[in-house]
Amino acid sequence: MLAQLSLFELGVFTFAWACIGGLPGYYLFNAIDRNPRAGARIGVLVGAAVGLGGVAIGLIDSVSALLNAALILWLIGFGAAAIAPFTGIQPGRYSKTVSLSQRSADLAYGLLLPAFVLTSIIIVFPMIWNVLLAFRPVRLRDLQDFRLFSFDDLTFANFERVFNTRGFFDTLTRTFVYTVSGTVLAILFGLVAALIVKDRFPGRNLVRGFLLFPYIAPIISVVLIWKMMFNAQYGLVNEIVDALGGRRMDFLNTPGIAFTMVVLFQAWRYFPFAFLFILARIQAIPDELYEAAKVDGAAPSERLWFITLPELRPVIGTLFLLRFIWTFNKFDDVFLLTGGAAQTKLVTIEVYDQLFGARNVGTAAAVALVLAFVLFGLVGIYQRFVNVEET
Repeated sequence: MLAQLSLFELGVFTFAWACIGGLPGYYLFNAIDRNPRAGARIGVLVGAAVGLGGVAIGLIDSVSALLNAALILWLIGFGAAAIAPFTGIQPGRYSKTVSLSQRSADLAYGLLLPAFVLTSIIIVFPMIWNVLLAFRPVRLRDLQDFRLFSFDDLTFANFERVFNTRGFFDTLTRTFVYTVSGTVLAILFGLVAALIVKDRFPGRNLVRGFLLFPYIAPIISVVLIWKMMFNAQYGLVNEIVDALGGRRMDFLNTPGIAFTMVVLFQAWRYFPFAFLFILARIQAIPDELYEAAKVDGAAPSERLWFITLPELRPVIGTLFLLRFIWTFNKFDDVFLLTGGAAQTKLVTIEVYDQLFGARNVGTAAAVALVLAFVLFGLVGIYQRFVNVEET
């Protein structure tokens, strides 16, 4: 198996096993009061030797065997670190020979290493995987024999296919409009709701809890409710329209109206998130500001414009950034509501269609990469020119 790997693939394989061995080595030496960094270095050598040796002699010949070997190595290392203080092994004197700052640094590394490993596995590696797939002519049927770190067939054909796809730039523009309008409306609804329930009145806590329903309810449940309410044949909204003498309308399948509906759904679904942040900030505004404004004869609208809104600017800026990022990457809401039909297709749905419809993994990865770069650029522009920091 080692002979089949390129030099780069061999380096990545060795590095992965070095990390697998280094982590338990660090904690084992820390448990017996010896230099944990020396333990990490020894663990790196042991991990690399286990990985390369296991492959060389044929013990690690599949993905499941690799995962089992890594799990066994971790169980041995972390198990030894856990029981070492109770085995009677003479502890070292490392903690007494180094400075307090050195011990603090060792503790910081020990606390950060698990987060670093998990972040690498959950976030960094999938990102690298997606980038490499975007430059490879890979279809769904090719994944079983696919060599991720082979650079023999790199190509820009996936990006050419993406940019030459009919309507792609319309889809990208639609995604931007959907994101901005949905984000602004969600924050606006949250602001109105927070202003309504900030003062005491009977049943205030009940109303506050009720306002959280759209956000905490399962997405499949609220989508089903909306589909039933706006159904063209038996929906509640169309029944009311019909009773008033109006004409029935297919809200979720008519171009133009369907897009408006998915934007409204986005705003309704996520305004409670903005509501919680804004309400918390409103309640933190000192009452003295409002009392002084009343003494000066300020009307309620003036107190809102000159006191409340300026105090909310940093919170609203943060909310806009978070909601913009999350909405730009949204898939399930629109997919479940309209399936991308009636001119509601977003870039995230295009990724899904390329992957499971066209079964073209490389093109799907290229679309996702384009989406990431566009989002990165928009967020950079927002942070540079728009965002307001609290002083």
